[in-house]
Amino acid sequence: MHPYMQALIVYNIEVLEKVDVILGQLSADEFTNEQPLLFGSSIGQHVRHILEFYECLMGNVKSGSFSYDHRKRDLLLETQLGKARGSVAHSSQMLSTLIVDKALRMSSELPGEGLSSQQSTTLKRELAYLADHSVHHLAMVRIALEQTLPHIVFPAELGVAASTRNHRTR
Repeated sequence: MHPYMQALIVYNIEVLEKVDVILGQLSADEFTNEQPLLFGSSIGQHVRHILEFYECLMGNVKSGSFSYDHRKRDLLLETQLGKARGSVAHSSQMLSTLIVDKALRMSSELPGEGLSSQQSTTLKRELAYLADHSVHHLAMVRIALEQTLPHIVFPAELGVAASTRNHRTR
């Protein structure tokens, strides 16, 4: 396996493990309550959004064609901690089975009627995107945790981008 591909897989699994650490500490109410700091959304909604993107990509690697815009939306992922934790475990397991990069086709939309497009991408590129996308949402979750749920102990570097982490160590 190419070293960068292996590192991407490990990094994505680490991001998902951080999600699970948080989920393991939250009560059902803390998971589902609307957070003013999150513009009225809940921690669960941000977690659902992260997990759906992983499920979308992992579920379509074999076919080679996917759309984050047309992903399956599972509201149970934002209301049931067990379901969310199960999705984390499943996505981590699916990530661990990946071996090589692969060409993919992604469909995406812009606002408005008929503004959709097909793009060529790769599994490696999408794994990099998923990690960045997840870290972005986890940064917002971290703000809510720090401000409204101070008893939650969150993992080091939660919500800090890889480029920022690298910059800090230089």
